[in-house]
Amino acid sequence: MSPGSESASGTASADLQWDAPASGTWRQDRAHFPMAVTALMQEVQPGAWAEGYAATVEEWGLLIPPRRGTHVNGFFYALVNAFDRSDTAELARRASVTQHAFDTRIWRSVLQHWDNEAKPSSIAIHRSLAAVDLASLHDAALAAHLRLCIEHWRAMWVQHLRFNGAAMLPVGDFVLHASTWTGRPAVPMFAVFDGYSPVSSVLPPELEPAIRTIRNSPSLRALLDAHHDDAAQHMRELRSACPEIDDYMGAVGYRLGSGFDLTNPTIGERPGVVIGRIRAAVDHEHDDACERADALAADIRSDVPAEHHAQFDDLLAEARLVYRLRDERGLYSDASAAGLLRLGLIELGRRLYERGRINFMYDTLDVTSAEIESLLAGGATPDADTLSRRVARRKELSALGAPPMLGDPPAPPAPPGGLPAASVRVMSAMSLYLDGVLGEVAAPSTDVGVITGVAGSAGVYEGPARLVRNFDELLLLDDGDVLVTTATGESFNAFLHLCGAIVTDHGSFASHAAIMGREMGIPAVVGCVNGTKRIPDRARVRVDGSTGTVTILDD
Repeated sequence: MSPGSESASGTASADLQWDAPASGTWRQDRAHFPMAVTALMQEVQPGAWAEGYAATVEEWGLLIPPRRGTHVNGFFYALVNAFDRSDTAELARRASVTQHAFDTRIWRSVLQHWDNEAKPSSIAIHRSLAAVDLASLHDAALAAHLRLCIEHWRAMWVQHLRFNGAAMLPVGDFVLHASTWTGRPAVPMFAVFDGYSPVSSVLPPELEPAIRTIRNSPSLRALLDAHHDDAAQHMRELRSACPEIDDYMGAVGYRLGSGFDLTNPTIGERPGVVIGRIRAAVDHEHDDACERADALAADIRSDVPAEHHAQFDDLLAEARLVYRLRDERGLYSDASAAGLLRLGLIELGRRLYERGRINFMYDTLDVTSAEIESLLAGGATPDADTLSRRVARRKELSALGAPPMLGDPPAPPAPPGGLPAASVRVMSAMSLYLDGVLGEVAAPSTDVGVITGVAGSAGVYEGPARLVRNFDELLLLDDGDVLVTTATGESFNAFLHLCGAIVTDHGSFASHAAIMGREMGIPAVVGCVNGTKRIPDRARVRVDGSTGTVTILDD
């Protein structure tokens, strides 16, 4: 794409160049990174992303060449390249690895490693870093703490991606088999997993002790429901009155509330969000989602030939076993590490702002790793205005958006003919799952008044649209609003009880928005590409989660 051409938002910027980093096809990861990211994310992500993917590729024998990713104008792009099938020896080796993975049910040992080693070790490091009294550190100690946080963040990114295979492949493998046996479309079958990832529920495991206590205490329920103008003071009162809430905040308060980058607030920074989540969880019946999922599984099974019933049951059980890894690998890895780094950078910003060194305390979220040492040592660069311009530029780029593809047009997928059966099985499962998370409509709809997306959660709802472009705008949601946003994350769970429906620009049938829509029984249309640009805030809309359409009734 040439300089000054139109971005994804349709807005031209004369000083932008959208050149591919190298030959080949480069695809923007719009589902996870729809906006331009910070300088530290640009430093950490590409190498960690490649390392984590390499571990999954080797463990499962995936027919994926070494992964390359980079940032263009702050947006993350991944190289889409095909595996070289002419290397027959390597093809056979990988097929053997894949067959061994299925034969030994490798995901079970991976899950065991996650539960017994990786997750508890990560949590221990998170808590150790969270226990540091940042304000008491002298400048050199703060610099050392931030270096440790950056390295930990990188390690947690690798860990997140290292568990991709176990989180995705048994799930995709079940759906493909079930679809083949029944002739049913694959997309609706993902609903058999709703309710089987407790950490992504409205009522996550860390919150359960607090909810049990509140449900059994009328006085705590009254305190929770009381109107309070000061959310921070309200949270202090709740933590004092209910030790289980205090324990919950100690366990998750340092975690990013949504997204992946350092610009997203931590849960602890937004006490009003936490209080909203607790209120929603008190009345939430988690078993409803599992019951709907079980009913769907039974309905699908009724169409499966009898000779495949045992295999259907086995594949479903194995997929449900690992399904929670989908969200746990992020929440207990990079989401926590990023939040801890963010808090350290805010402390850096507080000091520099009080010294008159920077214009705004949060400008330090956009520093590079090398600049941290310089700034704390009294260095002259970057000066305050340069840093502020960098922040403004990132925000400007985010508003402009980016092309979904750079470089050569994508080549059609190679036919599976001639590939070993194990390779066909594993690559088909991976492709289906990734499309469910990262997919969206091929092109935004042009119909006047109608936005087309992916059917994420069935049902029809009419109500006022609430455009949410950042975390804090979630606080503007009113009961019955239609949430319209780029993509949802874990923090949105605290507000979904208010929503009549969900509309997102990015993500597909296995995205967080689709999963939570089904779990809560509200319509969701996802992957619309430009819903946030076409739907006016407060316009009345009709969301049809069965057809994947959103109709603007008035504006």
